[in-house]
Amino acid sequence: MKYTIQEMIEMKKLISISLMLILFLILLFAGCAGPPLPDCPVPDASKITASRGTIGTGGMIIQGAEGAVQPGATVTITDTNGKTVTTTADENGSFTLLEADLPEDFDHTIGNTLSITQKLEGCNESSDAEVTIIP
Repeated sequence: MKYTIQEMIEMKKLISISLMLILFLILLFAGCAGPPLPDCPVPDASKITASRGTIGTGGMIIQGAEGAVQPGATVTITDTNGKTVTTTADENGSFTLLEADLPEDFDHTIGNTLSITQKLEGCNESSDAEVTIIP
């Protein structure tokens, strides 16, 4: 069977498209759609305080000063019992949570440690920074 030049060109196009589709499907199902994401930077624990406070001061306050985390990051704070609360950092990388923002059973014990992580688009959740609850 003889093919015309035009038919051979069309067959080459069809074969090329088929090979590209097969390669795309292999990459998609192999999980190779892109390079792995880097980890987000660890929050700066030296700029984060967790104060038990008093009834007069409104109770527990967890505060990250400017640059504690990346601007716009989702900040997750976990107590020693695994209770978590999240907030979003402002454009300066700071955040504030008051006692009213915390889960009911959140551990407020002075001396206990809180774990703080951050997550941004384009990176995996950071390792945790540890902050001790002070009076």
